[in-house]
Amino acid sequence: MMHGMNKKVLALLGLGHLMVDMNTGALPALLPFLKTAFGLSYTMIGTLVLVTNLSSSLIQPIFGYLSDRSARTWLLPVGVMAATCGMASIGLAPSYTVLLFLVFISGLGIASFHPEAYKTAYLATGEKKATGISLFSVGGNIGYGLGPLVVAFCLTVFGQRGMLLLWLPGLLVGALLLWSLPWLSRAQSAHTETHAANVDTPPYALALVLGVVTLGACVHSGLVTYVPLYFAERGEGAFAVGKLLSLFLISGAVGTLIAGPLSDRIGHKLFLTFSMGLLCPLIVLFLHSSGPASIVILAVTGMCLSPMFSVTLVIAQSLMRGRLGVTAGLMTGLGIGAGGLGVTGLGMVADAWGVETTLRAISVLPLLPWGIVLMLPSATKAKAEPVPQMQVATAK
Repeated sequence: MMHGMNKKVLALLGLGHLMVDMNTGALPALLPFLKTAFGLSYTMIGTLVLVTNLSSSLIQPIFGYLSDRSARTWLLPVGVMAATCGMASIGLAPSYTVLLFLVFISGLGIASFHPEAYKTAYLATGEKKATGISLFSVGGNIGYGLGPLVVAFCLTVFGQRGMLLLWLPGLLVGALLLWSLPWLSRAQSAHTETHAANVDTPPYALALVLGVVTLGACVHSGLVTYVPLYFAERGEGAFAVGKLLSLFLISGAVGTLIAGPLSDRIGHKLFLTFSMGLLCPLIVLFLHSSGPASIVILAVTGMCLSPMFSVTLVIAQSLMRGRLGVTAGLMTGLGIGAGGLGVTGLGMVADAWGVETTLRAISVLPLLPWGIVLMLPSATKAKAEPVPQMQVATAK
């Protein structure tokens, strides 16, 4: 095992991550269908996305705080099951109110899984932090990318009730994690870790990193929500829209896999400067292209945008000196959740001026996180600090 990286733990957590994030990716592909089936306005769609973000993201720091206080590995199987069962039950939803409730339950599952999983993954990465976190993150990227395809298949073949098929993989992966808890516990208890904490880092650095994630997430959520609606307006069917969205998200997974080793080699700030700097021109090009060219540009946009999440998480965890759960909760929860709030505002823009205008607004947004990346301090001297044993051991 190179540099103490526990690939078995990362693979198991990656599988759970795949299942949880499949539900995150499922909702955007569901939106055009739900809009027609329930007669929703763009503002009501924005509210659905808002409820998802509040429950799946903004409360993650609370789960992160609990995760740092004591090991709560049971959150891993419970999170997977709640996330999937909430989303799958949309197959039986009779009204908009029930839709909001089910999306909320699914979001709670997503929120409870991430901080515990990121903490456990970080402790299993060894020395190559970005590489290890990328391996774990890519499970989520693939799940996020598969979500729209799975939804498109379920809806096309079986209609709304087809969503109930999601129960099966959710319960299977949840059961596997439940069965693996004692083994995960032993693997982690045996694993001690010293991790680099930047001692010369200015206190505003974490706020800057959080700013990059929040604004980057606003761009990502905006594209994921409005690109399917953009293509649906142009007459594309549910399956074609699902395939396009999956392409965007899975190319993000490819980008994340490349980003880990590359940013470990050239430096995290330099990597972000290049990848984030390309976003603005790419989205503008996408809006001015059609046919295969627009699909290729969409894929390249995904490759540049998605790696931001794992690379910024590694930067933040090196700044937070071992408070791994809270850091993961802040970055993947508060940051991404606050970014998702922008989608609600974009819904009002779409109602007033149309989806294309909304995408034009999104094309300018990447300039903001890119500007913040340029302000990030370069890597400073790091001092190895032992992580307290409480954080290394998981639930017995």
